[in-house]
Amino acid sequence: MNVILKVRDFIEKIILGIAVIMLCLVGIFIGLQIFFRTIGIGIDWTEEFARFSFVGVTFLGSVIAITRNKHIVIDFLAVKLPDIARRCLLVVIHISMSGFMVVCIYGLSIIMRAARGVSSNTVIWFQMNYIFAVVMVGCILMGFASLLRALEYAVMKKDLPPAQGA
Repeated sequence: MNVILKVRDFIEKIILGIAVIMLCLVGIFIGLQIFFRTIGIGIDWTEEFARFSFVGVTFLGSVIAITRNKHIVIDFLAVKLPDIARRCLLVVIHISMSGFMVVCIYGLSIIMRAARGVSSNTVIWFQMNYIFAVVMVGCILMGFASLLRALEYAVMKKDLPPAQGA
């Protein structure tokens, strides 16, 4: 089962690298926007690309939060359960998250078909499907990370996460 952990860690490193690059792009685009506005030049595309990069950071950051078990949780009921029941609950939750990601991916595929040929407001060559594709990749990776987390709790008998509020 070390293979599961190695796969998860490898994917996490790649995602973290891409997320850091996208976060740097957010800063660069906003910095460019500020610089050009101070010299009296209005450039619209920088704000739009900063927003698109931020969407990418958000969805990739969610994958990292799942792999590190750092998502916001309400666990007042789960911490009161015995370990075996808590483990089963966590497996069900992570499998449910993966199922929800499948629904999101299906919805995104419909949106991507409907938005085919629609370009960004400021940059004609940038299709809106590109941003939907980033969201879809984030959802696919979140679903995969949730399945890996469920597998860890079910098969590997991984240590249960500590209570967040304790």
